Amino acid sequence: MPVQIKIIDAQLEGPSQCTATVRGFRNGMTDEQIKACVAAFEPDVVGISMNYTFGVQDVFDIATTVKQVVPSTTRLIIGGAHATLDHRKVAEHPAVDFVVRGEGEVTFQELCCAFYNNGDIGKIAGVTYRANDSIKINPNRDPIADLDALPIPDRSFLPYESYLSKHHYFHTIQSPIGTIFTARGCPFHCIFCSTHKTWGNTWRGRSAGNILKEVEYLRNRYGVKEIAFQDDQFLGDRKRIIDFCKLVVEKKLGMTFIVPPGNSPCFMNDELLDWMAKAGFYRVCFSVDVGTEAGVRYVRKPVHLANVRSLVKAANHRGLWTYGTFVIGFPYEDKADIQATVEFAYGLKLDFVRFYIAQPYFGSELYDYYEKEGRLTGLKVNEQHSNNDAFFGTDHMSAKELFDLRNKAELNYIKHHLADFLSPMYVAVEFLPKIASPRRLRYFLGLIFRFVAIRLKFKWGFLRGF
Repeated sequence: MPVQIKIIDAQLEGPSQCTATVRGFRNGMTDEQIKACVAAFEPDVVGISMNYTFGVQDVFDIATTVKQVVPSTTRLIIGGAHATLDHRKVAEHPAVDFVVRGEGEVTFQELCCAFYNNGDIGKIAGVTYRANDSIKINPNRDPIADLDALPIPDRSFLPYESYLSKHHYFHTIQSPIGTIFTARGCPFHCIFCSTHKTWGNTWRGRSAGNILKEVEYLRNRYGVKEIAFQDDQFLGDRKRIIDFCKLVVEKKLGMTFIVPPGNSPCFMNDELLDWMAKAGFYRVCFSVDVGTEAGVRYVRKPVHLANVRSLVKAANHRGLWTYGTFVIGFPYEDKADIQATVEFAYGLKLDFVRFYIAQPYFGSELYDYYEKEGRLTGLKVNEQHSNNDAFFGTDHMSAKELFDLRNKAELNYIKHHLADFLSPMYVAVEFLPKIASPRRLRYFLGLIFRFVAIRLKFKWGFLRGF
């Protein structure tokens, strides 16, 4: 039977300004707008994404609003990262009928078929739901092994042109910019991350040809000129990225690419950087995360610190702008430990650095540790999930000391980096390749303009960091 589908981006389609609610402020559609939209469509099934822990109550509020409009026969399904991690509690909410855990493509389809054909919900893997006043948890569903088997997302169900005009990426070479996910999962088990609990312990990636197919789809249908790959682990298979770059060069697409979530240095080598530069990648974010051997052991991320500097130098030499991210404020760290990480970052000769503050994200081992130590007492689950602020100190310093130390490290980096330009070797080998063409030079001047503007805002108190 034909099925009518409607997708609502309640944030995009709402007022451009925040509106007041009983809990604070909302950025997106008002309750009345949501009610009117649901009433007009009269859905049999409603699915709501619950990806972020800080938005849990917002999702519950929306679910309650929807249930006030549609009849009791409408099934309301919650899915997403947080819903997967906290599925039992989410299923206990009176407005929620079902929770889809993990990957939802197959599970959601099977649920809908069961609704319309009176199928047995108890046989659908990956579902948590209420039945007879109790919570039923069906067995986990195996991860989708062949991601190429999934169709390319149909953007026509969304006002996609609005997405293209409202991107928030820091200074890009071309626009409009489209986003693509090419992989799921991560082979690592970093103490501060919960990705492996959401996507499974096995990394899976789409093939180079399949990625190119979606790139060309966005280019030909929507005029996209740049792609932001949003994978948790883009480089899980180095060969497929090299193969993708070769295809891009062969096709002469003239597009540019970035990976905002960052790249794990342990997967990088000179050959990969060569092909990324040739294919149109112009900025490489190194997700280093740690800066000391003690940090490597604590986080359990296979970062070879001795190799990171040579990788950054190799990227600089190829004209790639370099960005490094680090995490500070783990429970064991004192000021000396953090300063060692800062000094390591300063010594890499990156164009930009970002120091995030370790937070106990729900579902991570760090969260379990904080909970065991009683550090989360009195806090709601969505009140400690910002890596820009310091909600917790370490065993040796207060939250304010940590926050101030992070801000100082970021504010002082450019001053330190300017000293690198006193080295003729650095200028000739690592900087000049970045501005070796008119387009590269324009990009550099744009960076300077935006950096100055952001720093002035910081100084005036309008913005913390960048």
